[in-house]
Amino acid sequence: MFTHVKSTIRHIAPASLQGRSLLKVVYVVLEPQYQSALSAAVRSINENNPNLAIEISGYLIEELRDAENYAEFKRDVSEANVFIASLIFIEDLAEKVVAAVEPHRDSLDVAVVFPSMPQVMRLNKMGSFSMAQLGQSKGAIAQFMRKRKEKSGGGSFQDGMLKLLQTLPKVLKYLPMDKAQDARNFMLSFQYWLGGSSENLENFLLMLADKYV
Repeated sequence: MFTHVKSTIRHIAPASLQGRSLLKVVYVVLEPQYQSALSAAVRSINENNPNLAIEISGYLIEELRDAENYAEFKRDVSEANVFIASLIFIEDLAEKVVAAVEPHRDSLDVAVVFPSMPQVMRLNKMGSFSMAQLGQSKGAIAQFMRKRKEKSGGGSFQDGMLKLLQTLPKVLKYLPMDKAQDARNFMLSFQYWLGGSSENLENFLLMLADKYV
């Protein structure tokens, strides 16, 4: 139902920079309700912030099945400062997201991926905080997830990721100070995202710009 929707309806650019810094953001999400909140957040920043302007391009995950949309997505990612994704649990589309984003991960200022399949979660990059080794045996986060799975008797990866993000403060004591701060910022980002309002998402975008761009 989404394959013929043109992503340009969710492309927003400032009318003028007026000496402000320009932040380019690309997002791909499952939930259409986030597109209106993100659009409102970006319009508010572009109208009211004296130092920052945002150009944003948004996609619903099913739209990436369309070849033209996918080509636009790859082009947008190649030019972006910030990449955001959420709830990418469809295997073939998860692989398309990874194929488009992974080659540009190092050049992105920040990549924030909320609960999604492991290969998409590994794209996370927030300062020193990374999930590049997610699913491997080493590392505090992997050990914590394994313990949670043992306690719960299994369960889906989605459930495991949600529990990880909700209880991440317990992991922080195992991390070096710089990684702990970036992990806290990831947690704060997730809280803003779960809030879901345009005000929460505006604060989320402003925090990313302030801390990582």
